[in-house]
Amino acid sequence: MTTATAPRVWLAATPADRPVVRDQMGRRWQPENHADSYRTADGRHHADWRELHTLFDLVEVPR
Repeated sequence: MTTATAPRVWLAATPADRPVVRDQMGRRWQPENHADSYRTADGRHHADWRELHTLFDLVEVPR
């Protein structure tokens, strides 16, 4: 039996593993390849982690 883990939230630090996250507006942000930035699934929005963390409440999207 596996135990379900709760999605993580971030209050201060940057996660080391660069997970896919969702903001309070329901947008899914995924890390871009070979960059320190994230983009939305539709590619219309780009932001680095500091900007995402400052502007939005983020929660991890379980894989």
